[in-house]
Amino acid sequence: MAPKRKKHWNILAVVSILLAGLLALTGINKLDVGRVPSRDALRLSSASRALTTDRRRLLGDSWTSLRGEKLTGQEMALDQQGLDEAEHHVQVGIYVSNTYDLDLSVPSYSSNGYVWLRWGEDLQRYLNEQDQTIEQGISLVNVLVSDADPVLTPLSSAPVHNEDGSYYQLFTYIGRFYIDKASFRHFPFVTVSLPLVLEMEDVNGALDYPHFRFEPDIQNSGMGLFAEIIGWLNRGWSIAEYRHNYATNFGLGGSADDYSLVIFDISFGTSSWSAFWRLMLPLLVVMAMVLLVFKVRADEQDARAGIPVTVLLTLVFLQQTYRDELPDLPFLTFLDQVYVIAYVVTLLAFILVIFIGRRYGELDEMPEGEARDRKRERLEQLDEIWPLTVVIFSSISIFGCWITLPAGG
Repeated sequence: MAPKRKKHWNILAVVSILLAGLLALTGINKLDVGRVPSRDALRLSSASRALTTDRRRLLGDSWTSLRGEKLTGQEMALDQQGLDEAEHHVQVGIYVSNTYDLDLSVPSYSSNGYVWLRWGEDLQRYLNEQDQTIEQGISLVNVLVSDADPVLTPLSSAPVHNEDGSYYQLFTYIGRFYIDKASFRHFPFVTVSLPLVLEMEDVNGALDYPHFRFEPDIQNSGMGLFAEIIGWLNRGWSIAEYRHNYATNFGLGGSADDYSLVIFDISFGTSSWSAFWRLMLPLLVVMAMVLLVFKVRADEQDARAGIPVTVLLTLVFLQQTYRDELPDLPFLTFLDQVYVIAYVVTLLAFILVIFIGRRYGELDEMPEGEARDRKRERLEQLDEIWPLTVVIFSSISIFGCWITLPAGG
């Protein structure tokens, strides 16, 4: 086939590939399902709260265990007034004894510990009228229903009636709970929040937010010696009251109600160095093979062509290994994006191997002379600039992926 005709066919092949890629991206974009946000909402209340997350690391990844939107200045004043005027107040404290069996693929964790409640005579009178105990009204919101249904187990048969007229009772809890907050976008540099969520169930509409408020016992709440998880670094715990707006009236008529909700959580993060050595280093070693592919002698084209193929299969295996640790996510994690860059570099290396191999084949058929020497020099320059090009392209791309990650994950 004439060289000119070959060039035309090569151009047509490139255009066809680009067109196919464009059509594929367009089709995927049309098929992609957008996220419909929940109509329920959380707002951080004006009640006292404890936040012991390590602030030295907040500047690094903007992580915070707090949820929902904060109240504005005027809303804060009105909420504080509502807290003072609420008919029922329950002081709640939580002490986590153990956390274990953390599973990011669900995601969920198991925990056990203590919960104590302190409330006034008005609420006790209401409970007596409803013929129920206070633990029957407390709901552990984020419990996994597929597991054994955890309940608050009182350590005494009846609440203690204190001299000041208040009532106090201590409970134990144990169960498996859903995790709603984790910085999966930053994977493998992950921070995860393990929450325990308490809310008062309201059947008659008498315990909504204006009438019933939790007040966190920030002084006595905390975590025990065995609440650590091996392989994870503790980043602190927090306890706070939220205003939980349900986007429904549950068929009772009237408008949707707000309810007081307390979240106690412990934040754990992965060690950056451990994540690097375990997941990033193998990838870098594999990509070093792509860097050195053109250092193989030019007359050993079979060896050159085999390296990108081997690297591609290795990348697929490595990516599948770590993806098994995660849930099915609707976005690419940071490590996913790094692998996309690795796939692109590997594909370019394979294309360049084929291109240079064909040029060396043409070179062997050329007669000795200045034209052959110039062509050989250009091919050798390609061999030399490839490693530097890959390093620059990969570094800029990876840096761009990192700085475009949303704050807080």
